[in-house]
Amino acid sequence: MKKGRPRTNFDHMPGRFPEGTISRIDSVRFEGETRTEFLKTAVEREIRHREGDTSSGETFHAPDEP
Repeated sequence: MKKGRPRTNFDHMPGRFPEGTISRIDSVRFEGETRTEFLKTAVEREIRHREGDTSSGETFHAPDEP
């Protein structure tokens, strides 16, 4: 039986990373920082970066999928 209230106000999105990415993340995380916290920080930083770059005329080009 679950205890407490269910989590609210969050989205869930599984992802796949190239081999070795998780090890690289683990090697640079701050002490006590979880992988989830690291990823949330990285995603938020990238979103802010791209939102700021919208006036530069640059466009994102996704890498070719294998």
